[in-house]
Amino acid sequence: MSNLENKLKKIIDTFNNVNKEIAFEDIKKLSSKYNKSISVQNVLFQIAKKVGDIDTSINALKKIVFIKNNDISYLSQLYKLLLDKGLLDEALEKINSILEIDTKNYDALRDKSYIYFLKNDYVRAKKFIENILSLKEDDYFGYNIKGLIYLKNNFFSEAKNLFNLAIKINDRYIDSYNNLGSCLLELEKLDEAKQVFSSAYDIEEKNVSTLINLANVLSLQDNIKQAVKYYNEALNLDPNNPEILSNLAICYCRDSREKEAKIFYNKALKLNPYDYKLIYAYCVLQLKLNNFDKSWELFDSRLLIEKNKEKLNNFNLVKNNLFNNLKIVPNDKLLVLREQGIGEEILFSSIYPEIINKFENLKIEADKRLVSIFNRSFGKNIFVEDGYFSKNSKVSDFNKIIYAGSMIKFFRKNIADFEYGHYLTARKDIVKNYEKKLSAYKGKLKMGISWKSVVNIYGSLKSLSIKDFEPLFTNERIVINLQYGDIDSDKKYILNKNKHLEVFDELDLFNDIEACMGLLKNLDIFITVSNSTAHFAGALGIPTILICPKKSSTYYYWNTQSGSSIWYKNIKVLGIEKSINKTIDLINNILDRSNEFEFSN
Repeated sequence: MSNLENKLKKIIDTFNNVNKEIAFEDIKKLSSKYNKSISVQNVLFQIAKKVGDIDTSINALKKIVFIKNNDISYLSQLYKLLLDKGLLDEALEKINSILEIDTKNYDALRDKSYIYFLKNDYVRAKKFIENILSLKEDDYFGYNIKGLIYLKNNFFSEAKNLFNLAIKINDRYIDSYNNLGSCLLELEKLDEAKQVFSSAYDIEEKNVSTLINLANVLSLQDNIKQAVKYYNEALNLDPNNPEILSNLAICYCRDSREKEAKIFYNKALKLNPYDYKLIYAYCVLQLKLNNFDKSWELFDSRLLIEKNKEKLNNFNLVKNNLFNNLKIVPNDKLLVLREQGIGEEILFSSIYPEIINKFENLKIEADKRLVSIFNRSFGKNIFVEDGYFSKNSKVSDFNKIIYAGSMIKFFRKNIADFEYGHYLTARKDIVKNYEKKLSAYKGKLKMGISWKSVVNIYGSLKSLSIKDFEPLFTNERIVINLQYGDIDSDKKYILNKNKHLEVFDELDLFNDIEACMGLLKNLDIFITVSNSTAHFAGALGIPTILICPKKSSTYYYWNTQSGSSIWYKNIKVLGIEKSINKTIDLINNILDRSNEFEFSN
């Protein structure tokens, strides 16, 4: 045995049996002398890794790979350490070196896919994971990677199956549960998600990701007390984690606890000043409290939330005009753009009369379903279909471009600025048509109902069931359907209960908004959850009772505490305090007390 081999054997023995720190210092000294010795660098790499000095371990491996650049074993160990350090580009470079040697290397293909996933390149991530003809039966990590890629590509059912398979292979691997729970949240299955996160918590109570996920779902379910408990447990483990601080602040915002929200809002923003989801949540809280100066300063953060920004194809047109540096003068050639939701587009259109009065050189893009409605209602032929200007060269005709919601701050500076009536008008011929169709029910209260919202996870939180509305069906009322989407099962349920729901099957409530508005104008009262039809009713001046199932699903325009909306004087807002049954009983009492409904703030 050579002298060098003896020295290495002694260092390894010292590390295993005597003193790890002494052994580590000895191998570092030996490494500086034998810089090109693979055996020395190999011992240094292994000892450094075991004592947690990843940088030293990586440097030792790099020296080995420089000498043995075709050794797949060392290349693999090196890229995995680089991956652990978050050095994605360097890790990818080493993986590519492996694939040049072995084009079908399983681990390299799988982990290359994972790196592209971490780099948010989901298309390439999917390509490389599918280059593996079949994942190894026991590779739960591989199934998790594939599941995450499918999740990001919105293949939710496939992702769910992959996470479940990973759990079957290894039911102690926490990430599988957290990934499955996240997938269930996307599928709007909050109770199932909570159960999965709870299973992860049972396996390991001190896992930060699990605690955050469990708190998040509890916050969405309006269980604020329990959510805060788990956020605080996570904070005890990781006190400066910006995600925990941000989500805790959002949780307090949902519960309208301004003092606590502000504390964690400020802490989170110090760590991540570009947390637009948090900024917008705090903005919504300020709007609920009618603190307009604070709120409008923050309102454009809604456009910078990644999911929202993705939906705005014309975002690059306005990104330089956002926030408080924007100044618009009356003689500007102004283009106002719509935003992604038709409900908020109706809400923001409440300022259009004032915009029209102030600006002479004005064009406003709108959802194509709204163009004729806006042109008629506001008496100006200035409305065009979304993209008419903003998606072609005609955009150069304007020297100022702004989203409709970003104009609000110029016209709604205090409560008095909201003193106006309804502002949309329905077509008279359509109103008369439905008046004739409903003439057979003369003497009965004409009550419209809508019980669902179809907008991502918050749609699920805002929605109720037709069963919840069943007590409202009485002989003195004709109940008229205003629910868009598939309601076949709902119609069957009501029919089986020997109740009558008046449904105009020929009416496309989602696309034919003119007809929807004509029907709304024939109602004595409209009972609904928060959806786009609620906004149409508000803008038309229809007496409306709006039910908010969850605090976390309400927005700044519905105030459950005051029971009203400063945006729509004709809407009474009811939050569910104890149960939906009690709320429906309250609505029945309101309906029985009067045949004429006037709601005001």
